[in-house]
Amino acid sequence: MSHGLNVEVFNLMKDVRKDSALPENVIIDDTTLREGEQTPGVVFNTEDKLQIARKLAEVGIQRIESGFPAASDGEKKAVSLIVREGLGSQIFGFGRAVKSDIDAVIECGCEGIVLSFPPSSIHLEHKLRMTREKYLEEAVKWVRYAKSHGLYVTYSAEDSTRTDLDFLKKVFKTVVESGVDCARVVDTLGVSTPTQMKFLVSAIKDLVPVAVEVHCHDDHGLGVANSVAAVEAGASVVSSSVNGMGERAGLAATEEVIVALRNLYGIGSFKTEHLYGLCKLVEGISGVKIPPNKPVCGANIFTHTSGIHQDAVLKSPVTYEPYPPELVGQKRRLILGKLSGSHAVRAKLVEFGINAVEEDVKKLTRMVKEASERRRSALSDEEFAKLVEEVTGHRAC
Repeated sequence: MSHGLNVEVFNLMKDVRKDSALPENVIIDDTTLREGEQTPGVVFNTEDKLQIARKLAEVGIQRIESGFPAASDGEKKAVSLIVREGLGSQIFGFGRAVKSDIDAVIECGCEGIVLSFPPSSIHLEHKLRMTREKYLEEAVKWVRYAKSHGLYVTYSAEDSTRTDLDFLKKVFKTVVESGVDCARVVDTLGVSTPTQMKFLVSAIKDLVPVAVEVHCHDDHGLGVANSVAAVEAGASVVSSSVNGMGERAGLAATEEVIVALRNLYGIGSFKTEHLYGLCKLVEGISGVKIPPNKPVCGANIFTHTSGIHQDAVLKSPVTYEPYPPELVGQKRRLILGKLSGSHAVRAKLVEFGINAVEEDVKKLTRMVKEASERRRSALSDEEFAKLVEEVTGHRAC
């Protein structure tokens, strides 16, 4: 590992990797424009979708699940325009196993379709109200129909992780024999564990001669962990969304999956320096705020508060940063407050273009601590600048 990464002590050991079946590369099938729009309160217009699609392509996302064309005329128009952009990414549309949905994807000119059809007993009984035999008959019919129109077909077995394993295997084997190009294992309710996901993906990968994809929800906070476990088992496609947007708790976050694969496994050639810009774009358009402690794109991720940490980071960033902020388009920040020491105060003065004497540094450190403790919060740069002017008579540059 390079670029200031501090993650390789155990990750590259042969004993750690001995049971892994890592693919040489992983395709990110980003579904921000489809699943992401299912986030409560979020609606994207056509221009919103185009902006996000362009940014996804800038990062190097190989596959964009651009929307659900059959949902509305506006959605169909947006998907069609994304196809015409010529972004260099594969553009897929989402559809159920019904003719009208597949036709809508075809009419948009998409390269492929994510064909969603749940085989779990829960969905067969309560939603689809059909037998397993009827399910397989319908699955084969609509896969063949989609293939006859030149579509790449990702078969999305919704609720895979609550489906009887023998039947799930039968489903994937049957649809692949009918022409499916990619078998998508779906943890619809986020109920899988990494161990279970690894087992399930291995079982499907051993069964079918096509790519295996995973789509992991985050209801138990394991979306990224399950996605990474799937890759360890040989899955070569991960469905994810920017900022983890999606139904309920959302999905595995695209930016987190990309950084984890790059830093911890050496997989991927994405332009990670654009990730922060992508996340902020989606935040601005969707109105869904990024939590400050959100990995990769949160405001706190490269912000150091403790004096002990600040001193060490100033000496060598790898002491408390697993990767440099520039890798994902972020910047390092030192927050001055109750826990800050003189090293951080001095560094902030240098940042402001002020060369203060030691006595002033000590006085400012004391004043920062007192002000922070009194108001129970850190100081902003503007507030610190006022203290600097009061103590030194100099204005910050």
